[in-house]
Amino acid sequence: MLKGIRKFYKNNRIYCILMIISMFCIILMGSSVIFYFVNQSRTSPYGNRLDDIANHDLGTTLDDLKQFYSEQTGVLNVKDVRLQGKTIYISVEVEENMKNEEIQNIATSSLAKISDDNKNYYSLQFIFTRNNLNAYSGSKGPNSPTITWAKFSYDNETTTTTTTAKK
Repeated sequence: MLKGIRKFYKNNRIYCILMIISMFCIILMGSSVIFYFVNQSRTSPYGNRLDDIANHDLGTTLDDLKQFYSEQTGVLNVKDVRLQGKTIYISVEVEENMKNEEIQNIATSSLAKISDDNKNYYSLQFIFTRNNLNAYSGSKGPNSPTITWAKFSYDNETTTTTTTAKK
């Protein structure tokens, strides 16, 4: 048996060396793929971005925000105030006749309920829904001092008029 293997190797030396290299590469690629997926399943989906989140405890801030919005005039329902990763999501249902400026004022005044340290760490996402209208949404990044509002929303008080040029 050993003589047969030696004879086969002597006659097919190049093929045997290529086969050994190929097997080594296949094993190396297979183990690296397995290592990659096993390592991915053990880590956080946020990576290391949340390593210092313990230093920025919100405490009762989310409950305070929920209470603040429920006390505002024109607010029908506070759907959601939650923390996901480094983002605080605030979803509120308001009256249909509420203007965009009033919504902006409520959202801006709600920032007082969040400490300056947390405002500079967390992102905020605001979603205000009104019956029969698109949602009015805004966001505030951790490095931004103001809320940026989306431009696709409609205000039911605003009308568009067109004028025709006289000839």
